[in-house]
Amino acid sequence: MTEKNLPAPARAAVGPVLASVNCPMGIVRVTVDQAAAVATAVVRTDDATGAAADAVRDSRISRDGNRLTVVVPDVQGAGGGGFTQTVTRSGGRITVSQNFGTVTGSVTGVTIVNGRVITGGGNTAVSSGIEVLITLPAGSGVQMTSYNADLEITGLLAALDLDTHNGNVRAGILGRVKVRGHNGDNDIAAVQEWADIETHNGNTYVRSYGGGAARLITHNGNVELSAARSASGRIEARSHNGNIRLRGVSGRSDLDVVTNTRHGHISK
Repeated sequence: MTEKNLPAPARAAVGPVLASVNCPMGIVRVTVDQAAAVATAVVRTDDATGAAADAVRDSRISRDGNRLTVVVPDVQGAGGGGFTQTVTRSGGRITVSQNFGTVTGSVTGVTIVNGRVITGGGNTAVSSGIEVLITLPAGSGVQMTSYNADLEITGLLAALDLDTHNGNVRAGILGRVKVRGHNGDNDIAAVQEWADIETHNGNTYVRSYGGGAARLITHNGNVELSAARSASGRIEARSHNGNIRLRGVSGRSDLDVVTNTRHGHISK
Protein backbone atom coordinates (compact mmCIF):
# COMPACT_ATOMS: atom_id res chain seq x y z
CA MET A 1 0.00 0.00 0.00
CA THR A 2 1.15 3.54 -0.80
CA GLU A 3 -0.44 6.56 0.87
CA LYS A 4 -0.03 10.31 1.13
CA ASN A 5 -1.85 12.41 3.75
CA LEU A 6 -2.58 16.09 4.18
CA PRO A 7 0.30 17.56 6.21
CA ALA A 8 -0.72 18.71 9.68
CA PRO A 9 -0.36 22.52 9.75
CA ALA A 10 0.56 24.42 12.87
CA ARG A 11 -2.89 25.94 12.85
CA ALA A 12 -5.59 24.37 10.69
CA ALA A 13 -8.47 26.41 9.34
CA VAL A 14 -11.70 25.49 11.09
CA GLY A 15 -15.02 25.38 9.29
CA PRO A 16 -16.16 25.05 5.67
CA VAL A 17 -13.56 24.78 2.91
CA LEU A 18 -13.43 24.64 -0.86
CA ALA A 19 -11.77 21.40 -1.94
CA SER A 20 -10.04 21.80 -5.30
CA VAL A 21 -9.32 18.35 -6.77
CA ASN A 22 -7.47 17.38 -9.94
CA CYS A 23 -7.48 13.61 -10.40
CA PRO A 24 -7.07 12.20 -13.93
CA MET A 25 -7.89 8.57 -13.04
CA GLY A 26 -9.28 6.50 -10.18
CA ILE A 27 -12.07 7.35 -7.77
CA VAL A 28 -12.63 10.36 -5.51
CA ARG A 29 -14.73 9.83 -2.40
CA VAL A 30 -15.92 12.91 -0.53
CA THR A 31 -17.65 12.68 2.85
CA VAL A 32 -19.27 15.70 4.47
CA ASP A 33 -19.16 15.13 8.22
CA GLN A 34 -21.33 17.38 10.37
CA ALA A 35 -19.03 16.68 13.33
CA ALA A 36 -15.78 17.49 11.48
CA ALA A 37 -14.06 20.76 12.38
CA VAL A 38 -11.25 20.60 9.81
CA ALA A 39 -10.82 19.02 6.39
CA THR A 40 -8.71 15.90 5.83
CA ALA A 41 -7.44 14.27 2.63
CA VAL A 42 -5.65 11.05 1.70
CA VAL A 43 -4.42 9.80 -1.66
CA ARG A 44 -3.82 6.04 -1.65
CA THR A 45 -3.46 2.81 -3.59
CA ASP A 46 -3.13 -0.81 -2.54
CA ASP A 47 -0.02 -1.03 -4.76
CA ALA A 48 3.41 -0.78 -3.16
CA THR A 49 5.18 -0.34 -6.50
CA GLY A 50 4.23 0.53 -10.06
CA ALA A 51 2.62 3.41 -11.89
CA ALA A 52 -0.25 3.96 -9.42
CA ALA A 53 2.13 3.95 -6.45
CA ASP A 54 4.38 6.45 -8.22
CA ALA A 55 1.40 8.72 -8.91
CA VAL A 56 0.39 8.62 -5.24
CA ARG A 57 3.91 9.49 -4.13
CA ASP A 58 4.04 12.37 -6.62
CA SER A 59 0.63 13.74 -5.67
CA ARG A 60 0.31 17.08 -3.87
CA ILE A 61 -1.99 17.83 -0.94
CA SER A 62 -2.00 21.28 0.58
CA ARG A 63 -4.19 23.65 2.54
CA ASP A 64 -4.16 27.44 2.37
CA GLY A 65 -6.70 29.04 4.66
CA ASN A 66 -10.10 27.68 3.70
CA ARG A 67 -8.91 26.09 0.46
CA LEU A 68 -7.85 22.45 0.27
CA THR A 69 -5.95 21.41 -2.88
CA VAL A 70 -5.38 17.85 -4.08
CA VAL A 71 -3.46 17.22 -7.31
CA VAL A 72 -2.85 13.67 -8.53
CA PRO A 73 -0.59 13.26 -11.59
CA ASP A 74 -1.57 11.06 -14.50
CA VAL A 75 -0.72 7.37 -14.18
CA GLN A 76 2.08 6.64 -16.61
CA GLY A 77 1.87 3.66 -18.94
CA ALA A 78 4.23 0.74 -18.64
CA GLY A 79 6.91 0.14 -21.27
CA GLY A 80 6.76 2.18 -24.47
CA GLY A 81 3.11 1.56 -25.36
CA GLY A 82 1.66 4.29 -23.16
CA PHE A 83 -1.20 2.03 -22.01
CA THR A 84 -2.42 1.83 -18.45
CA GLN A 85 -5.23 -0.33 -17.13
CA THR A 86 -6.56 0.63 -13.72
CA VAL A 87 -8.95 -1.59 -11.78
CA THR A 88 -10.85 0.15 -8.98
CA ARG A 89 -12.82 -1.93 -6.50
CA SER A 90 -15.64 -0.46 -4.43
CA GLY A 91 -17.58 -3.04 -2.48
CA GLY A 92 -18.77 -5.53 -5.07
CA ARG A 93 -18.19 -3.13 -7.95
CA ILE A 94 -15.14 -3.17 -10.19
CA THR A 95 -14.27 -0.22 -12.41
CA VAL A 96 -11.73 -0.69 -15.16
CA SER A 97 -10.31 2.39 -16.85
CA GLN A 98 -7.55 2.78 -19.38
CA ASN A 99 -5.20 5.42 -20.72
CA PHE A 100 -3.56 5.15 -24.15
CA GLY A 101 -0.66 7.20 -25.33
CA THR A 102 0.32 7.35 -29.01
CA VAL A 103 -0.05 3.93 -30.60
CA THR A 104 1.61 3.18 -33.95
CA GLY A 105 0.88 -0.07 -35.73
CA SER A 106 -1.44 -2.79 -34.48
CA VAL A 107 -2.56 -3.94 -31.05
CA THR A 108 -3.08 -7.68 -30.51
CA GLY A 109 -4.26 -9.86 -27.66
CA VAL A 110 -6.79 -7.32 -26.44
CA THR A 111 -10.25 -8.03 -25.00
CA ILE A 112 -12.81 -5.22 -25.20
CA VAL A 113 -16.10 -5.19 -23.27
CA ASN A 114 -18.55 -2.34 -23.90
CA GLY A 115 -15.80 -0.31 -25.51
CA ARG A 116 -13.36 -0.83 -22.65
CA VAL A 117 -10.11 -2.77 -22.84
CA ILE A 118 -10.08 -5.43 -20.14
CA THR A 119 -6.93 -7.37 -21.05
CA GLY A 120 -4.07 -6.69 -23.38
CA GLY A 121 -0.68 -8.09 -24.21
CA GLY A 122 2.80 -6.70 -24.17
CA ASN A 123 2.70 -3.31 -22.52
CA THR A 124 -0.32 -3.74 -20.24
CA ALA A 125 -0.01 -2.37 -16.70
CA VAL A 126 -2.60 -3.49 -14.15
CA SER A 127 -3.02 -1.79 -10.77
CA SER A 128 -5.50 -1.71 -7.92
CA GLY A 129 -6.31 1.91 -8.77
CA ILE A 130 -6.02 5.25 -7.01
CA GLU A 131 -8.40 6.49 -4.32
CA VAL A 132 -8.72 10.06 -3.08
CA LEU A 133 -10.49 10.16 0.29
CA ILE A 134 -11.63 13.58 1.50
CA THR A 135 -13.58 14.50 4.63
CA LEU A 136 -15.07 18.00 4.77
CA PRO A 137 -16.85 20.05 7.46
CA ALA A 138 -20.47 21.07 6.90
CA GLY A 139 -20.99 23.92 4.43
CA SER A 140 -18.03 22.93 2.24
CA GLY A 141 -17.83 22.74 -1.55
CA VAL A 142 -15.89 20.78 -4.19
CA GLN A 143 -14.35 21.96 -7.44
CA MET A 144 -13.02 19.00 -9.44
CA THR A 145 -11.31 18.43 -12.77
CA SER A 146 -10.84 14.92 -14.12
CA TYR A 147 -10.46 12.84 -17.25
CA ASN A 148 -11.17 9.27 -16.08
CA ALA A 149 -12.32 9.29 -12.47
CA ASP A 150 -15.57 8.61 -10.67
CA LEU A 151 -16.84 10.90 -7.93
CA GLU A 152 -18.81 9.73 -4.91
CA ILE A 153 -20.23 12.21 -2.39
CA THR A 154 -21.75 11.24 0.95
CA GLY A 155 -23.61 13.78 3.05
CA LEU A 156 -24.80 17.33 2.33
CA LEU A 157 -22.36 19.22 0.10
CA ALA A 158 -23.03 22.93 -0.33
CA ALA A 159 -21.73 23.17 -3.91
CA LEU A 160 -20.19 21.00 -6.63
CA ASP A 161 -18.44 22.22 -9.80
CA LEU A 162 -17.20 19.29 -11.92
CA ASP A 163 -15.47 19.17 -15.29
CA THR A 164 -14.90 15.58 -16.44
CA HIS A 165 -14.51 13.56 -19.63
CA ASN A 166 -15.19 9.98 -18.53
CA GLY A 167 -16.59 9.66 -15.05
CA ASN A 168 -19.73 8.85 -13.10
CA VAL A 169 -21.14 11.00 -10.31
CA ARG A 170 -22.99 9.52 -7.37
CA ALA A 171 -24.02 12.05 -4.75
CA GLY A 172 -26.22 12.49 -1.71
CA ILE A 173 -27.61 15.98 -1.09
CA LEU A 174 -26.17 18.91 -3.06
CA GLY A 175 -26.99 22.56 -2.56
CA ARG A 176 -25.79 23.72 -5.99
CA VAL A 177 -24.37 21.54 -8.76
CA LYS A 178 -22.69 22.25 -12.09
CA VAL A 179 -21.40 19.30 -14.15
CA ARG A 180 -19.80 19.29 -17.59
CA GLY A 181 -19.12 15.73 -18.74
CA HIS A 182 -18.72 13.71 -21.90
CA ASN A 183 -19.23 10.07 -20.86
CA GLY A 184 -20.78 9.13 -17.54
CA ASP A 185 -23.95 8.94 -15.48
CA ASN A 186 -25.03 11.48 -12.86
CA ASP A 187 -27.07 10.02 -10.00
CA ILE A 188 -27.96 12.60 -7.34
CA ALA A 189 -30.25 11.97 -4.38
CA ALA A 190 -31.31 15.61 -3.92
CA VAL A 191 -30.60 19.15 -5.12
CA GLN A 192 -31.66 22.02 -2.90
CA GLU A 193 -30.88 25.23 -4.84
CA TRP A 194 -30.04 24.81 -8.56
CA ALA A 195 -28.65 22.30 -11.04
CA ASP A 196 -26.82 22.76 -14.34
CA ILE A 197 -25.81 19.36 -15.70
CA GLU A 198 -24.74 18.67 -19.27
CA THR A 199 -23.26 15.43 -20.60
CA HIS A 200 -22.87 13.93 -24.05
CA ASN A 201 -23.26 10.22 -23.31
CA GLY A 202 -24.90 9.40 -20.01
CA ASN A 203 -28.02 9.36 -17.89
CA THR A 204 -28.92 12.05 -15.36
CA TYR A 205 -31.10 11.28 -12.34
CA VAL A 206 -32.13 13.85 -9.73
CA ARG A 207 -34.23 11.92 -7.23
CA SER A 208 -35.54 14.98 -5.36
CA TYR A 209 -35.33 18.57 -6.57
CA GLY A 210 -36.33 21.59 -4.52
CA GLY A 211 -34.43 24.41 -6.22
CA GLY A 212 -35.25 27.47 -8.31
CA ALA A 213 -33.55 26.59 -11.62
CA ALA A 214 -32.64 23.28 -13.27
CA ARG A 215 -31.00 22.62 -16.62
CA LEU A 216 -30.43 18.94 -17.45
CA ILE A 217 -29.04 18.22 -20.92
CA THR A 218 -27.78 14.99 -22.46
CA HIS A 219 -27.23 13.92 -26.06
CA ASN A 220 -27.44 10.16 -25.59
CA GLY A 221 -29.16 9.17 -22.37
CA ASN A 222 -32.21 9.48 -20.15
CA VAL A 223 -33.14 12.38 -17.90
CA GLU A 224 -35.23 11.91 -14.76
CA LEU A 225 -36.17 14.48 -12.10
CA SER A 226 -38.66 14.51 -9.23
CA ALA A 227 -39.75 17.98 -8.20
CA ALA A 228 -40.53 18.61 -4.54
CA ARG A 229 -43.17 21.12 -3.41
CA SER A 230 -40.37 23.60 -2.66
CA ALA A 231 -39.24 23.62 -6.32
CA SER A 232 -39.92 26.76 -8.35
CA GLY A 233 -38.82 28.54 -11.51
CA ARG A 234 -37.61 26.91 -14.72
CA ILE A 235 -36.94 23.20 -15.22
CA GLU A 236 -35.33 22.43 -18.57
CA ALA A 237 -34.77 18.79 -19.55
CA ARG A 238 -33.48 17.87 -23.01
CA SER A 239 -32.12 14.74 -24.68
CA HIS A 240 -31.37 13.95 -28.31
CA ASN A 241 -31.57 10.17 -27.91
CA GLY A 242 -33.28 9.22 -24.67
CA ASN A 243 -36.37 9.37 -22.50
CA ILE A 244 -37.34 12.25 -20.23
CA ARG A 245 -39.36 11.58 -17.10
CA LEU A 246 -40.41 14.39 -14.77
CA ARG A 247 -42.40 13.80 -11.62
CA GLY A 248 -44.19 16.34 -9.46
CA VAL A 249 -44.51 18.99 -12.21
CA SER A 250 -48.04 18.39 -13.51
CA GLY A 251 -50.44 21.25 -12.80
CA ARG A 252 -47.72 23.39 -11.19
CA SER A 253 -48.18 27.07 -12.14
CA ASP A 254 -45.04 27.93 -10.16
CA LEU A 255 -42.90 25.88 -12.56
CA ASP A 256 -41.81 26.73 -16.10
CA VAL A 257 -41.18 23.28 -17.57
CA VAL A 258 -39.38 22.86 -20.91
CA THR A 259 -38.74 19.39 -22.33
CA ASN A 260 -37.47 18.10 -25.64
CA THR A 261 -36.24 14.80 -27.08
CA ARG A 262 -35.76 13.78 -30.68
CA HIS A 263 -35.67 10.03 -30.22
CA GLY A 264 -37.38 9.10 -26.98
CA HIS A 265 -40.47 9.41 -24.81
CA ILE A 266 -41.49 12.29 -22.54
CA SER A 267 -43.61 11.70 -19.44
CA LYS A 268 -44.56 14.28 -16.83
